[in-house]
Amino acid sequence: MSDQWQFYPCQMGEHQAFITFDSGLAETIDDSAPAHLLKIRIPFHQSTEEGLPGDEELEPLSEFEDVLIEWLEQQASVYLGRITVDGHRHFYIATDVAEEATWEERLTSLANPHGYELAFVIEENGSRTGYWEEIYPTPDDWRVISDLQVIEALQQHGDNCETVRQIDHWAYFLTQEAADQFATWAFEQGYVIVSSGSPEKDEEAEADEEPDERIQVRFSHQGPVTLAEISGHTIALGHQAEECGGDYDGWETPICKDAE
Repeated sequence: MSDQWQFYPCQMGEHQAFITFDSGLAETIDDSAPAHLLKIRIPFHQSTEEGLPGDEELEPLSEFEDVLIEWLEQQASVYLGRITVDGHRHFYIATDVAEEATWEERLTSLANPHGYELAFVIEENGSRTGYWEEIYPTPDDWRVISDLQVIEALQQHGDNCETVRQIDHWAYFLTQEAADQFATWAFEQGYVIVSSGSPEKDEEAEADEEPDERIQVRFSHQGPVTLAEISGHTIALGHQAEECGGDYDGWETPICKDAE
């Protein structure tokens, strides 16, 4: 493990899923990860309407995960991450231990103290598809992760994310024509176009730093910064900026606290 863990929600069929994965493994997994994939599935004793574990189940699940990770480290296996969806938790492990009997005995002993009846499967994992295709984020998922990090930073400063406020956005393009095309689309979607042109110079930039030759479009909208709301904007903005040959660069907003 690299211990560079990321979390994000996503949709899996008809169900809301929540994925936690080790993003740092992306740099090495193709060269160094064991060639088999172990997937463990645990059904919750009782789940919420969203398919999540109830409060009383969080502790035993955490304890099982802790002892599982400790044992995996002894086996030179690599914990990749987990998916929580539809009343189940799925653990993903890269391993060189391919014998089902070995896993059956050990996993049963780990799960029994918590009353879990787990199931597992071992697959060939030469191309590491279990990591890249099942738990690694798509470009849209990465946008959600970025939005979630900003929201968490706001909440740490007391922000009430339900409060409607101005949210500023930026996008960058190589030509004025592309910037104008994007700005026209954004205006038609209800965004307020603040400016379109060369970015303002950073007074703190080094004298020998190359100037930014891109065209900046700055725009805004009014709304809350709940994850579903803000990601609905940022994903669409990212797609449109890319279609126009540019890049959506993110958003910011003032902290809005509850009135005291």
